[in-house]
Amino acid sequence: MSFIRKAAAAFGCLALAGSGVFLTAPAAQANAHDCMEFLRRQGQYLNGTRTNACYFAEWGDWQNCYNLLVYDGVPSWAARPACDRGAA
Repeated sequence: MSFIRKAAAAFGCLALAGSGVFLTAPAAQANAHDCMEFLRRQGQYLNGTRTNACYFAEWGDWQNCYNLLVYDGVPSWAARPACDRGAA
């Protein structure tokens, strides 16, 4: 390879790196809606308490999410993964 081609390739790589263009996968971001959708798919109905619980998970309070769901009658086998989806 000639010096000019090497230099052009190097400057091209630097330009891409400097511009912030990278080939990366987007980060997975779960939210309260993922939590609620999981509950619906497990045959659980949604009410205000269950909706609020999912928002607690999104805000980082996984334990409160789980406690509210179980208190409101959601089985622990469904509450645990629902809160996981809301908090991820």
